[in-house]
Amino acid sequence: MNLRENFAVNMKTIFERSNHSLTEFADELSISRSSLQDILKGKSNPTLATVELIAEKLDVNPLSLLSFSEEEIQAAFSLTQLLDWLFELSEENRALAAKAVKTFLFACLDKADPEKNSDKDGNSRK
Repeated sequence: MNLRENFAVNMKTIFERSNHSLTEFADELSISRSSLQDILKGKSNPTLATVELIAEKLDVNPLSLLSFSEEEIQAAFSLTQLLDWLFELSEENRALAAKAVKTFLFACLDKADPEKNSDKDGNSRK
């Protein structure tokens, strides 16, 4: 996937989670609706200024639009949703949930690379 296509996929992923309509967002960017559609389809090469403006309006780092994979963008959104959910919990439930999330993440890391995530005696770091 080239940079333009990657940008289009990431922008579309983030845009779909926003509360913008195509027309509203195009107006905010001061571009036509068809130009915005071309960007979202990967048919247009937006200028760096447009990339920066899009990132600002979507409240993301411009580099994430250009360089992250679609999976990384999805993972970032999932983590953001998890954090939002955690902050809605009581302090006691937040501590329990944080512990469960930490245990889950360490279990995932252990499966990915058991040696890297163990101490010198081979015990899992938890």
